[in-house]
Amino acid sequence: MLFDYRKSHLAPDYGQAYERRFHENPYRSLMWELEQRVLTRIVELFYNGRTIRHLDFACGTGRILAHLENFTTTSVGVDLSPSMLEVARQKLERGEIIEADITRNDVLGDRKFNLITAFRFFPNAQPQLRLQTMRQLVKHLDTDGFIVFNNHKNLSSLTYRLARLLRRRSGNYGMNITEVQNLLSEVGLKVAKIYHIGVIPSTENHRLLPRPLLRILEAALSRCAIFHNLAQNVIFVCKCAER
Repeated sequence: MLFDYRKSHLAPDYGQAYERRFHENPYRSLMWELEQRVLTRIVELFYNGRTIRHLDFACGTGRILAHLENFTTTSVGVDLSPSMLEVARQKLERGEIIEADITRNDVLGDRKFNLITAFRFFPNAQPQLRLQTMRQLVKHLDTDGFIVFNNHKNLSSLTYRLARLLRRRSGNYGMNITEVQNLLSEVGLKVAKIYHIGVIPSTENHRLLPRPLLRILEAALSRCAIFHNLAQNVIFVCKCAER
């Protein structure tokens, strides 16, 4: 039976367990801390006081929505996991939560957003679902907007290279830079800026360095563009290619 990422988060108690990992796992919580810094930089650089109408696709437990809520005038999260959305609703003050699979039933209609985010989705999804999803997101992107998504399973990263060298499994899917570029080309997007975190080889279960030292080093390495393709978590800011 073929893997379908749509079904991966539907267990009744999945949302609470998923959320705990971002607080209890030292490496995952560190990556989330650094992701928040990147998101804030993106808002400051690309929006600079502009009104932000935000859509978070596959919003899960609402981490991205909650972090960006104070920067936005419109905040919408869409996901198909009831247990994940139950957690998200507890975090948000005014965000709109929609339970739906917009690749099959686009309940958003003709709504447009100038900031669309999608984190921890594309490298986990099967290639056909990636393309279906990105096409839907582009339909809802304003002409002056940006789609921000991450590849937290960069197959060219030092972590994945080490896993291959040691002949260890690295989970389902993942993406390399060529796959990302091809996906963007298919839907008429281009990269405006790239950020990265997670250069030093680590996993949620194994870290080479203590968390405080890892935080310092990762923060420094995240400022060096030469490490883009060696980082485990690469964040892309994209706009329409015609702009």
